[in-house]
Amino acid sequence: MPQSLIKSKYQDDKLLSVTHLRSGLKERAVKSVGITVFAQFLKLALQVTSITVMARLLEPTDFGLVAMVTVFTGFALQFMEGGLSMATVQRDQINHAQVSNLFWVNFGLGSGLCILSMLLAPQVARLYEEPRLTLVMIAMSLTFLIGGLSVQHDAILKRQMRFRTISRIDVTSMAVGIATGILAALNGLGYWSLVISPVMTFFAKTVMRWCYAGWVPSLMSRGSGVRPLLKFGANITGANFIGYLVTNLTPFAVGYFGGAQSMGLYNRANTLTSIPSSQILSPIINVIQSALTRVAYSPDRLRCVVLSLMSKIAIVTMIVTVTMFVTADWLVYVLLGKGWEDAIAIFKVLSLSTIVTPITTFTAIILVATGKAKALMKWRVITLCILLISILIGSYWGFIGIVFAYGFSGFFIRMPFFLVYSTKYQPIKIFDYVKSLAPAFLCATFTLFILILLRHFYNPTNPYYGIFQFSVLSICTYFLLCLAIKSTRSQIVDGLRMLRILLFT
Repeated sequence: MPQSLIKSKYQDDKLLSVTHLRSGLKERAVKSVGITVFAQFLKLALQVTSITVMARLLEPTDFGLVAMVTVFTGFALQFMEGGLSMATVQRDQINHAQVSNLFWVNFGLGSGLCILSMLLAPQVARLYEEPRLTLVMIAMSLTFLIGGLSVQHDAILKRQMRFRTISRIDVTSMAVGIATGILAALNGLGYWSLVISPVMTFFAKTVMRWCYAGWVPSLMSRGSGVRPLLKFGANITGANFIGYLVTNLTPFAVGYFGGAQSMGLYNRANTLTSIPSSQILSPIINVIQSALTRVAYSPDRLRCVVLSLMSKIAIVTMIVTVTMFVTADWLVYVLLGKGWEDAIAIFKVLSLSTIVTPITTFTAIILVATGKAKALMKWRVITLCILLISILIGSYWGFIGIVFAYGFSGFFIRMPFFLVYSTKYQPIKIFDYVKSLAPAFLCATFTLFILILLRHFYNPTNPYYGIFQFSVLSICTYFLLCLAIKSTRSQIVDGLRMLRILLFT
């Protein structure tokens, strides 16, 4: 073999090594979280700006039309990665040939999904009896082709825990997409601006991932030992596929039973309430997921890390949920403007269900980090059945009944049963989960009761004052209650220590 090729292969395999990450993992993870949180605040500002501007430039029907299509295109996105991104991150040892083979599999999946989505576009339009959806879905199909080219580059960056670079890519590509969408809306392109925005985001993200990863795939090769990775990826894909059905069954049912207007109201309310989990928690989860794969071999260490993180996630999640519920009417008015009053009730229900997403997502990544992807897929089949039955019952009361069915089934059935189910596959018992979650939940319940009672006696007419005053009251009341309980107090103190590591090391 030529010397240049040997050197190139050595450099590529060195790029995939994670040996250097095993020391100082906590400090590295904390710093990665700090970088990610800062980036997410930038993304949050961008998203809020986009929501505020676009809601004033477009009609609810415009959002509803595109949301009808994204139910299907988002579904197909679960297959584009094929679970192979996580296969690259989770594997302790992996080489250049294996990742190159995975790259071509991802590219093939992306290309195939693009063609399939274009062919299915007329059928989707007929399903909703909305002919405009045909061209919308064809245009949105380009995201599969573009995105499939950079799945493994993103996985390499995550494997190396290069979250500063990942954050830079995410913020920049999001800004490009939003700016393009707003310019399109200002030029009278209507709902097409909502199509242009994600396509441009994917394009910018793919270009930047290639530039920053510094990795170029080779041609496909035999005998690379990629089969176990494909099997793991298949289980992840199955779990993600069913998880996507769970996530999008509700918006599909709302659009089917309520039409574009109801779908638009639900879409905007859901987008607002999911901002904390999608823009703040989700990237943090990515950091945690990469870190957990490095401690999954040690049950005792894994249990300690998981319970500590679960408590901290619960503490933060509960206060966000309470604040959103109490200030729901003001938030809808400020962020969406007049004419969106019907979204307030939906917003309140969905804000309560935000407790479920962080906890179930974190539990799912524990299963993935420990290699139990098949167990996760089985659970998601179960939760899909639970949700389907709930929605069928809720549909009796129309689209608002569907929203209530989704929210309450998540909190009272799907989340607690998932925690019980997951204990079979990890060194954590249900009592451990209850002990970690109960204090934060009790503090949140008391805080919510106090603030609802207060609004009966004091209800500012200025929505900006209302949001500010009740947000401050919510945070102060909640954390005073948390400090009064030993377990939550210790988690807050530990969180402050992590913040000190982030700021001063």
